[in-house]
Amino acid sequence: MRVSIETRYSDYDPGGHVNNACYVTYFEMARGRAWVEAMGMPPEFPFVVSEALVRYVRQARLGDPLDVEVTTTDVREKSWLLRYRVLDRRDDRLIAYGHTVQVMFDYATQQSVEIPAELRAKLAAV
Repeated sequence: MRVSIETRYSDYDPGGHVNNACYVTYFEMARGRAWVEAMGMPPEFPFVVSEALVRYVRQARLGDPLDVEVTTTDVREKSWLLRYRVLDRRDDRLIAYGHTVQVMFDYATQQSVEIPAELRAKLAAV
């Protein structure tokens, strides 16, 4: 799935480029849209993020239009891996890439749980 990101003025540092911390937020925005739009799930997320990694390739500057591609690459018993690519929408130049690991989580018991079979199939489609 590919998600357009509208950068905000607060995303930029005094040098006019996107602050490195914003990329994790961009991943979060793409993950939320994929969960709701591509998978048809409710906006209450029954998972926690246990790991986030970002690799920076080139800077994004003030006004650059960005897209984030999100893809499921590995579904395990209780967790799954999402990979992201942040691209300049004008020419698909790679800005950054990374991944997050999501763990199914029961908030009532405060424990990880197995991913239901129906959700496994939906995850594989993203």
